Amino acid sequence: MSRLSLYLHIPFCKTRCSYCDFNTYTNLDQLYGRYTNALCTEIERTLSALTSENYQPLKPLPARSDSINPRLSVATLFFGGGTPSLLPPVLLEKVMQTIARYALFAPKTEITVEANPGTLSLEKLRLLRDMGINRLSFGVQTFDDDLLRTLGRLHNGAGAIEAYNLARRVGFDNLNLDFIYGLPNQSLAAWRISLERAVSLRPEHLSLYALTVEEQTAMGRALARGSLPSPNDDLMADMYLLALELLDKAGYVQYEISNWALSEKFACRHNLVYWRNEPYIGFGPGAHSSFAGYRYAVLKDPQQYIRRLEEGKSVIEVEEAEPITPELKLTDTVILALRLNEGLELARIEREFGLSLEQLFPGVVENLVRLGLLEEFRDEAHESRLRLTVRGRLLSNEVFIRFLP
Repeated sequence: MSRLSLYLHIPFCKTRCSYCDFNTYTNLDQLYGRYTNALCTEIERTLSALTSENYQPLKPLPARSDSINPRLSVATLFFGGGTPSLLPPVLLEKVMQTIARYALFAPKTEITVEANPGTLSLEKLRLLRDMGINRLSFGVQTFDDDLLRTLGRLHNGAGAIEAYNLARRVGFDNLNLDFIYGLPNQSLAAWRISLERAVSLRPEHLSLYALTVEEQTAMGRALARGSLPSPNDDLMADMYLLALELLDKAGYVQYEISNWALSEKFACRHNLVYWRNEPYIGFGPGAHSSFAGYRYAVLKDPQQYIRRLEEGKSVIEVEEAEPITPELKLTDTVILALRLNEGLELARIEREFGLSLEQLFPGVVENLVRLGLLEEFRDEAHESRLRLTVRGRLLSNEVFIRFLP
């Protein structure tokens, strides 16, 4: 039975955060219903076509079938955005019911919804829980109210904690909190306060991301004008090291450069699909897929997306799709695996590509080990693996660039 990992993009937001470079849109509330119908149409056409032995994602899809395909099951489902929690639960449920017509949900299917604290009520959380959502990811970013205003967030620190407690109250037992460090005017002391507050809540999962600023965002323009101070690389490194220390003491296990869990069972299984370079399908405007030998994306504009699906047309950006060549697969496999604390199994490279990592990248690993950026170790099965050191995690881009074609 084929196990699917599906990403569903909900592009709507109440406001656009100052740092946001994602494919998101404000003031489109009137499109929620039509958008959901279009998303369901895309899902129907794709999943019904997967029954074909010769499925090719870049070719026009056949008419949909209305029966469940017993060869398909959903391993992970991730509603991302945007702000999926803005959609009325009845619309999210409609999407899940559409998927269920074509694939089986296993009892342990991981179903995540990204949520902004200011968009949740006790009743909405109950409805999400009752429809089968079993993991929430809260975009907290910081508990500092001044920094939240700089980011353009609608919630405050107290509101984030209230939303978290409401989720616990209705029975959610797998919660993630997202944070950003290296924010303009964020001190090491302020970062420590946010970390300590997060740890005191005991979420099952924490994601901590270094601030990345794109020129075309509001924050990027403010930095260019000099009205906000630029991120300080040394301070960001200190913030990362502080997180390593505090989370380790609190019992969290780091499993990826930016992600920690209370135990292995709470690692985000959907994101592990990406990092292990396994196939996934994305639905909705701007969503990316790596499936059936291609990497491809859906067109970005939500209104054009709706129109094309209503007209029975494809929404895949065929011209921008690329075949997953052996060279591309090799690069992705190495770089993505090195993001994980489990590292890269060296025997896997020889199995899948016919040559050792040393033969494929002569001298690269030896040099990175000598620089203290990589280390070789043996796992519980005594397989030889390669992973980033702490210094390597701080300088990960310097490592990854060595494995590019």
